[in-house]
Amino acid sequence: MESLPLVTPPTPTRAASAGPRRNSMEDSDSSLTRKRPRLDSGSRSYRSMSADRIAPSTPTMDSRAAHTTPSRSAPALKESSENNTVPVLEGTPSRVTINVKDPATQASHLTPTAQENQRRDDRDSDRDELASSSDPEPSKRLTSPSPNIISPSSSPSRSPEIEVAEVEDINQEPGQTKWRTLGGRPDPASIRDDLWARFPCRDRTQNVLETVDEIIRHFQQQPIEDGTLFRSLAYWINMYLLNTKPYSSEWFDLYANEHGFWIHFIGIINALCKRGANRAPTVLPLPLRQNDSKEDHESFEDLLVSFASLTFRMVEIDCQTFQRLAGDDNAKPEFVSFGYLEWLCSLLLPSKSALWRNLQLVYSYNPTPTVSLIIRQVCQQSFDGIDLLSQVLRQMLHHARTVPHIIDKIGIIFEILYRIIDHYHIASHDASDAESGALLSQEELISRAYHFFQDGNTILQTFISKQVATLSHELCDTLLCQLATLLHKFTTADDDLTKRLLNEELGLFQNISTTAAPVIAEEAWKFQIFRKCFSEGRMEIRIQGVESMQLELVQIHRRFMQDNNTAPYHPVVSFLCDFIVENKVIDYLVGVESHPRLIRLTGNIVGFLVVNHQYTEAESDKIWDTVTKSQDPGVVGAVLQMLPSIFNISHYSSLLYLVGKLNEVPPSGWDSRMITYADHLLSQTVVKWKELRRGFGMDEPPYQCCVRLIREASACGPSVFAKRRTLSTFASRTFENLLEVGPSDRDQFQIYQDCIGDIAGSTKYATGSICVINILLRHDGRMDIRALAQQFGITNLVIAEFEQMASQMSQGLQDPRYFDECLTARLDLLQHIIMFNPDSISTERGWSLWEAMVGSNAPSDLARESALVILVNATISLRKRNSFIDACISEYLPKLPPRFFTGNILFFVSHVFQYGNFVEKTDYPAETSYSDRPGIDMLWRIALVAPSNTVERKAIETLVTTYVDSPKTQGMHKAAIERMHVEVVDRCVRQLTTAASRLKAFTDGTSSGEDEPMVIVASDEEIHLQRLCFSRSLLILGELFHRIRSHPAYSPVPSAHSQQYNDVEEINGTPITIRYQPFSGSSNRSIKTLQIGDLEKVRDLMQRFSTVTGFPQFTVIVGGQKVNVDECSDSTLRATRLHEKGLFLVKNTPSSEMAPKQTPLGGLKPLDLEIMTHFSDFYRFLSLDETLSKEASPHTPIPIFIDGR
Repeated sequence: MESLPLVTPPTPTRAASAGPRRNSMEDSDSSLTRKRPRLDSGSRSYRSMSADRIAPSTPTMDSRAAHTTPSRSAPALKESSENNTVPVLEGTPSRVTINVKDPATQASHLTPTAQENQRRDDRDSDRDELASSSDPEPSKRLTSPSPNIISPSSSPSRSPEIEVAEVEDINQEPGQTKWRTLGGRPDPASIRDDLWARFPCRDRTQNVLETVDEIIRHFQQQPIEDGTLFRSLAYWINMYLLNTKPYSSEWFDLYANEHGFWIHFIGIINALCKRGANRAPTVLPLPLRQNDSKEDHESFEDLLVSFASLTFRMVEIDCQTFQRLAGDDNAKPEFVSFGYLEWLCSLLLPSKSALWRNLQLVYSYNPTPTVSLIIRQVCQQSFDGIDLLSQVLRQMLHHARTVPHIIDKIGIIFEILYRIIDHYHIASHDASDAESGALLSQEELISRAYHFFQDGNTILQTFISKQVATLSHELCDTLLCQLATLLHKFTTADDDLTKRLLNEELGLFQNISTTAAPVIAEEAWKFQIFRKCFSEGRMEIRIQGVESMQLELVQIHRRFMQDNNTAPYHPVVSFLCDFIVENKVIDYLVGVESHPRLIRLTGNIVGFLVVNHQYTEAESDKIWDTVTKSQDPGVVGAVLQMLPSIFNISHYSSLLYLVGKLNEVPPSGWDSRMITYADHLLSQTVVKWKELRRGFGMDEPPYQCCVRLIREASACGPSVFAKRRTLSTFASRTFENLLEVGPSDRDQFQIYQDCIGDIAGSTKYATGSICVINILLRHDGRMDIRALAQQFGITNLVIAEFEQMASQMSQGLQDPRYFDECLTARLDLLQHIIMFNPDSISTERGWSLWEAMVGSNAPSDLARESALVILVNATISLRKRNSFIDACISEYLPKLPPRFFTGNILFFVSHVFQYGNFVEKTDYPAETSYSDRPGIDMLWRIALVAPSNTVERKAIETLVTTYVDSPKTQGMHKAAIERMHVEVVDRCVRQLTTAASRLKAFTDGTSSGEDEPMVIVASDEEIHLQRLCFSRSLLILGELFHRIRSHPAYSPVPSAHSQQYNDVEEINGTPITIRYQPFSGSSNRSIKTLQIGDLEKVRDLMQRFSTVTGFPQFTVIVGGQKVNVDECSDSTLRATRLHEKGLFLVKNTPSSEMAPKQTPLGGLKPLDLEIMTHFSDFYRFLSLDETLSKEASPHTPIPIFIDGR
C-alpha cells in the first residue's frame, strides 16, 4: 500500500519588527507563508533525537501500541543503524497500474482546485528546498510523499477516475485486487497510519508509545542543543490536525483507537515543565540562550502553540461526545481534554508556571510574547477557542447529574478564560510589549468573553427557574463563583461594557465612579441570581440563594463599611440597600408564605439594612405581620429566632418600636419562644439606653409591656392557665430589672394610678395590679407606702379588697387554682403596709383585717398559716414599736378561738419576745415579774387550752424554755431566776387548785341558797376546759422541774449515791468509754473514765460531767477546742464524734463554787421549798375522781423530787 498524500501544514512567517505572528492552523490559501525549518542537520554529536527517524516498513501503529497504557516503560533511546543518517521514506510504490473507471467525478477535500494544487506545490517546493539545504546527501533527507496526482481540474468534465493498486495485488484475482481512487477522499485509517509512520524519532523496532517515552526521558534528562526536536513535534502535531480536519465526525474514533497514546502524549509537555527540577540548569541546557539562533527560539514557541491547537481539538472531541450522548441519561462520558486544558492553563499564567519560572531564572526568558502567541492561536476568528469552551461548558452542565465528578473540572474552563483576559489586560496597557500586536483587539476579546458569560448565565438561570435536578448545591455554587469572577474580570478591563451593563441591563443611569462601577455591576448580577434562586429554585437552591446573599453582604460590610465612618454613603452599599428594599427581599423572605429555614438565614440581610440606617419602621411592620398573621408555628418561631440577631446592632428607637409591637400580642400568644424573644429584646433595649447615657427614666413602652403582661396574666382564663405562672414570673422578673433605669416620675405615677384603680374596682386585673405595686415598692424609694396612702388611700382599699377576696374564697366563688397567687400577692402588700405604715390601719380596719387573715373569716387553714407567716416576718424585721403588732398581741390574739391554735400561731407568739427585746431597750429588774413580758400570757393560754394532739406539747416546751433557757433568762440575776421559777410553781398550783375546785363543784354540786340547794350544771365544753387546765398545769410543772433538774446551772451537787447510780444507769446505744480529767482552780485531779452510750446527746454528757465532778458550771475542752454546748446540745455523740477526739478536760468556772455535800433531804433550794409548801395541795389532788387522780399521780413534783433527792 502506498503512502497517502498528506497535506503539509503551513508555517507562518515572523515579522522582523514584532509584527503579528501567523497562526499555524490557518487555511492553506493564506498568503503569509514561510519555508519549513530543517528537521535535522545531521551534524550533532549528541545522541540523535532527530524527527526524521521514521520506520519505513511500519506505516501503521500496531495493535499493541494502539492500546498500550501510558504507564508502560519504553526502551532506551537507540542510535540509528545507518550511521545516524535519515532513511528515505519507502512509502511510494515502485510501479503502479492504472485502472480506468467512469464514475461521477468526486470532489477531493485535499486538492479541490487548481489554485490549491498550486499552493500545495509551492509548499512542497519550499519543503524540498529546505531539506536540500540542510541535508548533506539527498538520500538522507526526509522526503514528503509526492505521488503523481492528476487534478480533476485538468481533465474534462466526466473524465475517468484513476485507481491505483499495489504491484503485488495486481496478479491476484480481479475481484480480490484492492484498488483505491487516486486523488479522491483518503480513508481516515490510511491517513492515521501514515501519521504514525511519520511520528518524530520513531525507530523501525519501536511502537509509538515507546518513542513518546524516549522523548519524555530526553526532555527530562538529556541536553537539548537546538530546536530540531521542537520543530519536528510541532510539525507532526500540525500535520495531524490539518489532515484529520475533514473527518470531524470521526475524531472521537480516531482518538479512541489511540487512547493510550493521547493520554501519554501530554507527558511530553509535562516533561519540559519538570526539566531540571532536581539538577543544575547548566547540566540540562535548552536552546533558549541569548546566543542561540532565533530559529531555535521560534521552534520552542511553535511547539507550545501547536500543543494549544491540539488541546482545543480535544475540546472539540469532548463536545462531539457530549452531543452524541445527549439523549442517554445513563451515559458517563469521559472528559478527554482535561489534562490538556490543565497544561494550557498553567502556561497562561507565567507567575505560577514551573516551566516559565525555570526559563526566567536560567535564561532570563520573557514568556509574555510566547503566551501572547498561544492566546492568539486560541482566540483567532477561524479557531474561536472561547466559543469551544462555551460549548463544552454547556454540555458538561447538562451531564453534571449523571457524571457528578465533572463539576470539579468546570473550574479549569473558567480559569483559562480568566488568564486570557488578564494577559490581554496587561499586554494592551504595556506599550513596550513587542508581541501586543499579535493579539486581537481587547474589545473583540471582551465581546467574546461576554458572550461566554451570557451563555453560562442563561444556563444557570434556566436551571434555576425550571428547577432542573442537575443543578445541585455544589454546581450552583461553582457557577455562581466562576461567572461572578468572569464578570469582574471583563468589567474591570472594559469601562464601556460596564457602563452598558449598568445602563441597559440594570437601569442605573446615574453617574457612578469608575472604581465602584465594576463592583456594582458584579454585585447587581449576583443579587439578581440570589433572588432568582430563593424565589424560583428548588428548596435546596432557595436555601443556597439566601445563604449566599447574606454571606455576600457580610463580605461587603467588611470591605466597604468596617472601620469606615462614611460607609453608609458608599455607592456599592447604597445600591445594595436599594436593591433589597426595591425588590422587597425582606417582604418575600420573612413573609407569611415563607419557609422557616429561609427566615432563619435572613438575619444578616436585615442587619445590613440596620447598620446602614436603612431599616425603618416599615420593615418592622412587615416582619411583625408575619408573627401575628401566620398560622404556621414554625414560621413564627423562625421570625422570633431571627430578629434577636439584629438587636445588638439596632438603634434604641428601632428596639423601642419593636417593644411596642409586643403590646399587640395577647396572653395566649406568649409561648416559650415569644418569652425568649421578649427577654432578648427588653434586655438589649436597656443596654442601648445605657449606651445613650441619658440617665434615669427610660421610655414607657418596656414598662407598659411588663405591666400589661402581669395584669393580664392574672386574669387569664382556664385555657391558658398552664402558662399563666410562667408568663407572670417572666414579666415580674423583667419588670424588676427595668426598674434600674426607670420609669420616669410621670410614667410611674400613671402605673400606680392604673393599678390602684383596679384594686378599688375589684376588677379581674386586681391581683396583677397588686403584684406590680409590690415590685415597685420593693425597688422604689421615691414613692413609699405612706405617699400612696395619702394620695390614693391604698390601705383601706387593700384591706377592703382582701376581705372581699377572703369572702369569695370562703364561698367558693373563685377558682381554687388561683388561690395561692391571689393570696400571696395581697399578703405581700399587706406586710408592706403593716411594716412601714401601720398607723394608717384604723382600729376597726385592724380587727376586720385580723379576722380575715387569722380569725374566723380566713378563707382556709392554708390562708391562715400564710397570713401568720407574714406577721412573723414583720415582727422579726421590726426595730421599733408597731401599733398593729401591739394590737395583735394585746387585743387580737387573746380573742382568737383555741381551734385556730396552730404551729404558726405558736411561732408568731414565740417571736413576740424578740420583738419585745427590741422595743423595750431595758433589762427586767429582779423585782419585776417575768409574766409582764409581751406575749407570755398568750403562750400560757396556748399551752393550757390548745386542743389535744395539736400544739400543746410544743407550747409547754416553749413556755418552760422561756423560763429556763431563753437568752433573756440567762442574763438575769440568780435571785431573780429563782423568784421567777417560784412564780411559775405558784401559778401552776393556783391553776390546779382552781381547776380541781371547779371540777369538784361540777361533780358534787353547790348550793345556791340556804333553803333549797341547787346543783350547777356545767357544759361539756366547760368541763373539758377545766380538765385541760388541770392536766396541762401538771405537765408544765413536771417539765419545769425536769428541765431545772437537768440543767447544769440549777442541778444540785451529786452525792456518792448518785455516782453509784450513774454507774448502773442504762446505756443508750453502743457503749463508749469517755476519758476525762477535772480541773478546779490550780488543782487538778487524775484522769477518770465513765461509760455512756453513743446515742446519748451532748447535753446528757454534760449532765454526766456535772454529776461526777460536782461542778455547777464548767467548760469542756476536747481535741484542743472548746465544746459549744448551745450549738450541739441536741446532737448525739455518734453524730458529733466527740469521743474520738481524745481526753476531755472539764474545767470548773471560777465564779462557781463547789456545792457542799448534802444529805438526801438537806440543803433544799427555794424551788424545792416552794414545792414542799404545796405538799398538802398535791396530796389533796389524789383524792379527785379516778381519772384526774391517775393523771396527777405521776406528774406531781413530789415523787419526782423524792426520787431525785
